[in-house]
Amino acid sequence: MKKILFGLLVLGFFSCGEEDSNEIFQGKLEDFVVDKFLLKKDSTTKRINLQKQITYNEKHFFLSKDEKGYSLFSASNGEKNHSFTIPDEGPISLNGYHIASQGFDNSEFVAISSTGNVKMYIDGDQRAEINLDWSAYDELPMIQMSDKKDNFRKIGEGHFQLVNNPTNPFAENYVDVNFGKWIAEFDLRDGWICTSNFSSGLGEEFSNSSSAASLISVHNPNNDEFYVMFSPSDSLFQIKNCEVVRKLKLTSRSRFDYLPGIYEKNGRNRSWRSNPKSAANTDLAYDPINELYLRMVKVKTEESRPEVTDIRLRQGLNKSTYLMLVYNSKWELKAELEIIYDIGQTIGNLIATPRGVFIPKPEQKSEDEYELYIIDLSKFSN
Repeated sequence: MKKILFGLLVLGFFSCGEEDSNEIFQGKLEDFVVDKFLLKKDSTTKRINLQKQITYNEKHFFLSKDEKGYSLFSASNGEKNHSFTIPDEGPISLNGYHIASQGFDNSEFVAISSTGNVKMYIDGDQRAEINLDWSAYDELPMIQMSDKKDNFRKIGEGHFQLVNNPTNPFAENYVDVNFGKWIAEFDLRDGWICTSNFSSGLGEEFSNSSSAASLISVHNPNNDEFYVMFSPSDSLFQIKNCEVVRKLKLTSRSRFDYLPGIYEKNGRNRSWRSNPKSAANTDLAYDPINELYLRMVKVKTEESRPEVTDIRLRQGLNKSTYLMLVYNSKWELKAELEIIYDIGQTIGNLIATPRGVFIPKPEQKSEDEYELYIIDLSKFSN
């Protein structure tokens, strides 16, 4: 009898241990801050919009993107090292107005104009140019592309992938929820390679929500896997050669309610803004050292001045609560980590590097510096 009881106790002990190992960790993101890092602004730096870490002359730099250019900040001392802006006129200017651009390793910078004119620059010198067949965009009243981080991605030499995010401010339906050409690939020699044709899965109730055309993405360089997801959805699409090869529904411990945006019409004037009661996916990243996927979700918004509806004037008026959801390489949830950005504070992008994950510190004490947290997520490593 004693042997039987002892066996049951041992079995119970190991069973409890197994359950604990599968438990989802919930806590504060600041508890995983291991260091801080300062980027130093000079007189020519209006704002910092970090996109990624790149390699240039065998050194690492943070790339900050401007509307028509970029700046490189040393990843070792935070000093601004190099910058470039496409001129408005002259032989290396774009034919048409700028709609998308992104920087890559070795100071390579690619920009697309409203006419389909594409130019590649290296160290500020134009090295390649092509005029894409723009007839595919004739059906759209406005040509809009998302160039945030991996939304504008280099696949190979002269081969790029981009994300479309079409909206129509002149129609009753601001977003065509049946649109399918979200992803496109082109190269600098032959032009368009492929275009996607998949539905976001969002209902007609999102046709007046700008979030329905807002996509975030992440590339896993270890496995060469690329994923996209829409701001108001838990669905994740794995894309290869413009085709959906896998669709997942991401899990969370917390409940996320995705609600249509707020649309207001006053005579000929219209406005669209986010619903403060809605959750929103804001960023994806891949931690290559710990083999973790990171997903940022805005879960709570407190409006300080709800009467201000102009999106341009609303910047910095909200207090926002975010969760960083940590997934393993199989997209299995490991943790939810909370961070709050108060009124006047902006979250910015996640930058995952071998040194850790960089995220803008909520409180910026100086206008001459831009302070980042360095996050260590090795606790959740596979």
